[in-house]
Amino acid sequence: MQILWYDYETSGRDPAADRVIQMGWQLTDPAMEPLGDPDAQLVRLPDDVLPSPGALLVHQIAPELHQRDGITEAELAVKLDQLIAPKTLVGGYNSRRFDDRFTQHIFYRCLFDPYRWQFSEGRGRFDLYPVVLVFYVMAPEAIHWPEDTDGRPRFKLDRIGPLNQLDVGIQRAHDAGSDVMMTARLARALALYYPDLFADCLRMIDKHHVTDVIRGSGRTEGLLEVTAFGGWESGYTRDLWIPFRVSEHSNDYVAFDLNQDPETVLAGLQQLTENPLDAAELSRALRELGVHTIRTNSQPMLFRRDLLDAEVTRRLQAFGRDVDQQNKHRDLWHHIQESPAFKQLYQLVISLIAPSDPATPDDVDFMLYGGPFLSDHDKALLAECPRLDADKLKSYAPAFEDARYPELVFRYRARNFPSSLNPGEWRQWQQRRRAKLIEGERGVTSAKIHDELNEISTREDLLPHQIELLSEYVQWLDAQPPI
Repeated sequence: MQILWYDYETSGRDPAADRVIQMGWQLTDPAMEPLGDPDAQLVRLPDDVLPSPGALLVHQIAPELHQRDGITEAELAVKLDQLIAPKTLVGGYNSRRFDDRFTQHIFYRCLFDPYRWQFSEGRGRFDLYPVVLVFYVMAPEAIHWPEDTDGRPRFKLDRIGPLNQLDVGIQRAHDAGSDVMMTARLARALALYYPDLFADCLRMIDKHHVTDVIRGSGRTEGLLEVTAFGGWESGYTRDLWIPFRVSEHSNDYVAFDLNQDPETVLAGLQQLTENPLDAAELSRALRELGVHTIRTNSQPMLFRRDLLDAEVTRRLQAFGRDVDQQNKHRDLWHHIQESPAFKQLYQLVISLIAPSDPATPDDVDFMLYGGPFLSDHDKALLAECPRLDADKLKSYAPAFEDARYPELVFRYRARNFPSSLNPGEWRQWQQRRRAKLIEGERGVTSAKIHDELNEISTREDLLPHQIELLSEYVQWLDAQPPI
């Protein structure tokens, strides 16, 4: 087993519309000992993607640099496929909500299975960010914690790293190569300080283990979840009663916050069914009632409430955690569980949290999560794709079962191997490219760049080097061929 620690800098925040412009990585063994030196690679944007000036202020990589020295996304996908070998754990910092989604879309656009890298042949993925939260709650003495003037901790890597001397020899933050080194060092520091706790967190990447934890204590004693959604006011925790799954074939469980009175929750659920709300308002109302969803394949940090040590319990009491009151609510839930009201509870919750059918995008770039998983037939066709051979790609047109893939193949060629297009295909691509950059609803358009630059120009906190970067960006943009 090896761990691939990785980090992206990107042209924007939308994994379907924006692109990676730099990847940094570091291979380590399971003890976080480096296997070779860290590395980084710039990535070139295709001609239908523009970089956001706001993103530039974060990563500070001038477009002239990544466009001149970067590899194509097709080459990045092949590199990722090589790095994520069998028995590789892919690790990052806040990677499940950001980097991993970019990886899924890279593989999707570049004609690989978008999900194989997450689970097949002993592979897996591990986000260090929720582990850092666990250590803040369970073992805060493990590292020094940066705080803002209001006394609240901040868990950003570029603040934790320097405060704990994890940036020694690192040139600057918000560089993919630098961030990945700090992530691996932070993981090692936590694991060395409290190996058993770190191992407990690592086991949470296995949905079968999470399911066993829920089945073991979720319905009986209840479980403590450590999560950023708990908020500072609750010490980043919430005590939950977890009685049932969303459906027989779902990886999701329904959880009830033990701070909420069960009778109030039941009445609130009944009211929500009688007075329908739109999706956003309903989600907010369910959160206020303390009704949550636990996704077993999303690395939730769940711990037995009856095994918390006295010091952790004392710290959480300072955030208002009232175990006696929570246990009274848990006992009331147990009473409901043994009564006819339990069936009503189940029916109310399932009717409210059942996902509505989202609007189907009309652009294949945005269809990854709305479409089906690849069939074995299509996986076999993709395995034969001549991904880096422009000449062979000209005649690569297999009969896919998935209707998305003929268009994906065309866009893959246009973005990475424009020489593989015949004159008619080239004209077709230019029409789509212009429509996207001028009228596109998602992604960076010429109009959005204009608006973003105007907004940035009103800021008074820009530093001289940021102003210079923006000036270089505008000069680079002016030098590009007309859309």
